[in-house]
Amino acid sequence: MQKPLLYKSLGMLGLILLMSLAIGYVNDLIIERQARQVAVESDIAQSSTAAQTLTGPILIIPYAEHYSETRGSGDSQTLVEYKDEKRLYLLPSTLDIAGGFTHNVKQRGIFKALMYRFNGDVSGSFNLDQIKLEPQHKNGKLIMGRPVLSIGLSDTRGIDGQPVLNWDGQKIALKQGSQLPLSMAGIHADLDSLKPEQHSVAFKLNLHIRGMQQFKVIPVADKNTVQLHSSWQHPHFDGNFLPDAASQKIDQHGFQATWEVSSLSSSVQALLLTQLAHNADALDLAAISVGFVEPINIYSLSDRATKYGLLFIGLTFAGFFIFEILKQLRIHPAQYTLVGLAMAVFYLLLISLAEHIGFAYAYGIASVGCVSLIGYYLANIMKNVRFGVVFSLKLGLLYATLYGILISEDNALLMGSILIFSLLAFTMVVTRKVDWYALRQD
Repeated sequence: MQKPLLYKSLGMLGLILLMSLAIGYVNDLIIERQARQVAVESDIAQSSTAAQTLTGPILIIPYAEHYSETRGSGDSQTLVEYKDEKRLYLLPSTLDIAGGFTHNVKQRGIFKALMYRFNGDVSGSFNLDQIKLEPQHKNGKLIMGRPVLSIGLSDTRGIDGQPVLNWDGQKIALKQGSQLPLSMAGIHADLDSLKPEQHSVAFKLNLHIRGMQQFKVIPVADKNTVQLHSSWQHPHFDGNFLPDAASQKIDQHGFQATWEVSSLSSSVQALLLTQLAHNADALDLAAISVGFVEPINIYSLSDRATKYGLLFIGLTFAGFFIFEILKQLRIHPAQYTLVGLAMAVFYLLLISLAEHIGFAYAYGIASVGCVSLIGYYLANIMKNVRFGVVFSLKLGLLYATLYGILISEDNALLMGSILIFSLLAFTMVVTRKVDWYALRQD
């Protein structure tokens, strides 16, 4: 070799650091495009509907206590009448929610947002024996107002049609507004006066709700049962409660899941009633949640791919270097630089193509293009087509392995570790007979 091994190694290290700048630029571009995707999703949510959170129903019983007090003394005594208006909030004893989802995609240019439509029944019962009101003043008299059934929904723009409440066999139209003191959007139904002889009352409501990416249910009842299903194959159960393992099923046809939550296992009731009683700001309550996750997020996968960028460039340079040593060939630093740039451009091709044709096709086209170009270039450098083909096949195998790592999120660390170990072992076996001291000579 015409140059000492140390200079060659330092030159390669410098080129790898230079290539890191190119990959860093591509990574910044991926982050920028990912931020644009989030901005488009937010824009679609503002103009359409956002993720939905269903709270309730909650029975609101307004009442007033009328009482009188004597003011003054002697001949100047007067009887003053007072009216103290209050509300009693009653949560369901049972709550059953059962329904399914259909899905569609809204698009702004090349950016997309996943939407859903929930069609399901909300049913249950209230235990009216829990209504225990006593006058707080001497000679006080309680007068009950007209009760209201309130259902909280985070984005009422997502309601399709005109839902009708079935309250103890009576059909009642729903109106806009939750009628709750909290800043909670929703709908409500004005009910007839509760009958003294009633111990419990059943309710049922069919809802058609549009939303984006996530659906939450706040388990407000003593006993909550939620049964959800969808054709979506990639649900994400990310709430405070996981579905029952025996009921959970995810396959190529979609998913089914059932949650059973008792008030004994959750502080939702106490927190919600405290907020309502004190008109406090709404807190994040524990929720049953299902998210609809894109199976292949092109930006997260592209970002993960760039993290292997320096490793791939370093391995490719190492492969060139081994060829140079074993075959006593001369490869100029400029040629190393062009190969490194070709590998950096792979990631730029990947993200730009993935936005239009999907990650899998983009990865295939970009990797085949990059591998073919490097193989063709190497064959001409070494004046040997066989070397170019063999190197291309090995590089192609490397890219195929990377794709397997990227799409296998659960086994990514294991596969990556095995890949690195295998490449290190291969390098050690191939160079086991190289006299490295002899390479110091010019």
